[in-house]
Amino acid sequence: MPRPLRIAIVGPTHPYSGGIAAHTTSLAHRLRAAGHRVHLMSWKAQYPSFLRGGTTRVPESEPEVAPFPSATERLTWYNPMTWIRAGLTMRQADVVLVTGVTPYHAVPYAVMHVAAGRRPRGVVLAHNVLPHEPGRFDERLVGAMYRQHGAVLVHSDEQAALARRIVGPDAAVDVRATRLPLPDFVGTDAAGTTPARSDDGLVTVGFFGMVRHYKGVDQLIEAAARVPGVRVVVRGEFWQPVEEYREQVRSLGIEDRVEIVDEYVAMADMADMIRGFDVVALPYRTGSSSFNVALAHRFGTPVLASDAGTLALDVRDGVDGLVVPADDVDALAAALGRLAQPGELERLRSGVDQHASDRMWDDYTATVAGFGDR
Repeated sequence: MPRPLRIAIVGPTHPYSGGIAAHTTSLAHRLRAAGHRVHLMSWKAQYPSFLRGGTTRVPESEPEVAPFPSATERLTWYNPMTWIRAGLTMRQADVVLVTGVTPYHAVPYAVMHVAAGRRPRGVVLAHNVLPHEPGRFDERLVGAMYRQHGAVLVHSDEQAALARRIVGPDAAVDVRATRLPLPDFVGTDAAGTTPARSDDGLVTVGFFGMVRHYKGVDQLIEAAARVPGVRVVVRGEFWQPVEEYREQVRSLGIEDRVEIVDEYVAMADMADMIRGFDVVALPYRTGSSSFNVALAHRFGTPVLASDAGTLALDVRDGVDGLVVPADDVDALAAALGRLAQPGELERLRSGVDQHASDRMWDDYTATVAGFGDR
C-alpha cells in the first residue's frame, strides 16, 4: 500500500454541475478512503460566463455527488489574491492536483504554483488536453501550464500523445494516462434493477447531455431516418439553436420517431431516463472521453458509440454494445439496423458489466498517489 500523502486538489465541486465537478469530488472522496489527507479547493467563480453555456450549477439541496466535507469555495477567476492565498495553503502538500477545465486556468494555476513553492509535486488533471473548439492561443497556454507543473494526468494514450506534442520533445514533463472511472453520482447504486422498455416494437436509442456539433446528434438523426424500426430521444442542453435539429427532423419526415427535449438532465432523473432507453448512443465525430458509457452500463443498458477518443475502449464491440467509425453515417445506420434485429438487444444487455467502473477507481487513485513518489 502506498504511503499516505497530503494531497491538495483544485477544481470544481458541488454545487457546480457536470462530469468534471462530479469527478473532482469523487476523486477527493476516493483518495481520502485510500488513507490520504485531502484538501479540496473549489471556485466561487470559476471563469467568465461566456466560456461555457447552459446550466453551470445545481441547487444546493440537490447534489449530483456527495459533497466533500472539508471543501472550500473561495477561488475567483477575477481576483489574483485568491490564487495567491490558495498557493500558500498548498505549501505543506506532497501533491497538488489542478483540474485544467479551460486553457484560461493556466493563468491562475501559474500564480498558485509559484506561491506553493518547490515542495509539492504539481500535476495537471486534463480531462481534455485542448478544448473541443480550440482557440488561437490554447496550445501555448496549455503547453506553458504543463511545463510549469511538470506532470500531467490524462485519460487515453491519444490524449497523452497530444500532451507530449504540445510540450515539445525536450520538455521534462511526466505524462501519465489512466482510464476515467464513473464518478460516484447520487442514485447510481441502483444497478441491477430491471430496465423499463417500450412495447411498440421500436428500438429506443437515447442521447443525453450537452448537445454540441462534435457529438454527432445530427448524424444519429440522419441515420435513424434510414431505419424504420428505430426511435431517437435526445435530452440535453443545446449549444447550437435547437430549432436546427427540429428542422432536420421535419425535413426527414420522422417527427413521429424523434423526440427532442431541450433541458438540463438532473441526476435525480438519470436512472429512470437511462432505463427507458434500449440503447444509449454516443455518435461523436471527435472527442476525448465521456462518462455516459459507464452511466449506461451502470443501469444495464448497451451503448452504440463511435471510435472517437476513448469511447471504443469502454465498449466491448458486439458484447455490451456496438462500435462504429466516427463521422460515418452509413456505418451508424447499419448499426441501428443491427440493433433492430430480433434478439440482438437482449444479447447485448446480457453482456453488460454494471460494476466495471468500480474496479477502475483503484487504478485511478493509485496513479494519482504515484505522482508523490519522486
